[in-house]
Amino acid sequence: MKLLIFLVLPFVLFADTGTLVKVVDGDTLHFKTNNKVVKCRIQHIDTPESSNNDKNQRDLSHCSGATAKDMSSAGESATRAAKRLLTINKEYEYDVNGKDRYGRSICIVKLGDSTFNEQMILDGYAVPYRQYMSPSEIRHYNSLLDKAKSGRVGLWGDRQNSMECLDEARK
Repeated sequence: MKLLIFLVLPFVLFADTGTLVKVVDGDTLHFKTNNKVVKCRIQHIDTPESSNNDKNQRDLSHCSGATAKDMSSAGESATRAAKRLLTINKEYEYDVNGKDRYGRSICIVKLGDSTFNEQMILDGYAVPYRQYMSPSEIRHYNSLLDKAKSGRVGLWGDRQNSMECLDEARK
């Protein structure tokens, strides 16, 4: 029992609660917490870009079979999926695990027994962003990805080339 309290306690102590004020895209959200907007880059996932920017071009350089237009369309779908999972002006609990190079908080957003991070992969709109993951996190998120791929859900059903391209860029 003491071990369980030790494992759960850090999450309880460091969790923030904020009101969702904006879904920027599939992996960036804005919360209002203590009268301050917290820009959250969602930890452990990557979604296609909804515009043909530099990141979109970098992602495309890792594959063939997808175009900039394909990737942007997939990014728009991922943004819509995030908006279906979350509700503007609703409160969510989230953990901040540092900052990215753009000053955004790196967040895990809680959704009941799961997380927004996991659900976006399970629903087929995100791939694991493995660069900063531990081996056990990689195994966990890869298993979620395998379920989405095999079930051909979300973008794995109609934009598989774009998702394969994004996944290759994140390996």
